[in-house]
Amino acid sequence: MAKLKVKLSRNLRRSVMRGHPWIYKENIVSPGPVDKAQLCQVVDTKGELAWAIYDPHSPLSLRILSTDKAPPNQVFFEKRFTRAHTLRSHVRSDLTTAYRLFNGEGDLLPGIVCDVYNDIAVLQFDGQGPSEYWDKSFVAQWLIKNTHCKSVIEKTRRNTDRTTELLAGEDRDPEVVIKENGVLFKVNLEKGQKTGFFLDQRDNRDYIRRTSEGKSVLNLFSYSGGFSIYAGLGRARKVASLDVSKGAIALAEENWAMNGLEPAQHTGLCVDVFEYLEGDVEMWDHIIVDPPSMSHSESQKQLAKSKYIEVFTAAAKRVRPQGELSLSSCSSHVSFNDFFEIIDETLSNARRRGQILRVSGQGPDHPFPHASHEQRYLKFVHLALD
Repeated sequence: MAKLKVKLSRNLRRSVMRGHPWIYKENIVSPGPVDKAQLCQVVDTKGELAWAIYDPHSPLSLRILSTDKAPPNQVFFEKRFTRAHTLRSHVRSDLTTAYRLFNGEGDLLPGIVCDVYNDIAVLQFDGQGPSEYWDKSFVAQWLIKNTHCKSVIEKTRRNTDRTTELLAGEDRDPEVVIKENGVLFKVNLEKGQKTGFFLDQRDNRDYIRRTSEGKSVLNLFSYSGGFSIYAGLGRARKVASLDVSKGAIALAEENWAMNGLEPAQHTGLCVDVFEYLEGDVEMWDHIIVDPPSMSHSESQKQLAKSKYIEVFTAAAKRVRPQGELSLSSCSSHVSFNDFFEIIDETLSNARRRGQILRVSGQGPDHPFPHASHEQRYLKFVHLALD
């Protein structure tokens, strides 16, 4: 039984019972000085309500674990791990060896992410609180015992040094070659973005493969060339990958060659996207714009929307008449409604009109709670322009 009880300062019972996983600091009565994140019992004026992770370090004070009468224990979490593993049975295959196994609140496992690359599991925790709460050894041992993973490592989040630590199993080379829909990618689990690769765009990349034949394709903010490789395999007549990182461009070129594509049909450009779009006059059949998150908090949202509009407008002006534009955002603070407003403003500024051909988000291994649409963070919209 949790020793700590946290009382709500407003009536959120309906929200919690519907499945919303978060309660912020302004909606609780402070339980007093608490040094470390821990299990707590959430109560309101009607009595006991839920079990949660109490995080004394963050404005996000409570992450709901369960509304059961009994507190969660290891058996409880093992069932949730198993459920998450079962839900990915249609994703993992001989053709797709990298996928998300635990997607935090989307799998009712607050604050914990686990991505699998071949037989290596990479854990990340969403801040200091979840890192303190979760028994990392317990999670790692479950993964070794119940999946095909032979190694479990933890990777720090939002850390410029991006350190990794072996939690269980064999010490492995951080560079691996994965398959995604049969496409090969080299991934560095230590130095790469997120846990190593942007797994959430898998289905959107495959869509690009199906729609690229005969087209010239420009991939902006290309990172390791995900959309570029798929476009090449989809028989695009020429592809360019553009990123400010020399390492990312080198990796994109390596991935292009690894998939047996003709080197002459791909150009890697290490340049600032904004500078390129302002200075270059080349027109393209299809431009893909998938920038890094521009908003890490609600207070940054308006500035982020302005930045999206700026770069999307510049890209729209470089699309040939009757060409195509694919726009994406991974900013959780920018909703789908916000994103459609951004697109409307973009096309107005570029003096273009468009038809929306596809609206999508993250893949099925990145589920989100039905009561928490703010965790439907990835937006992807494909347009045909006039």
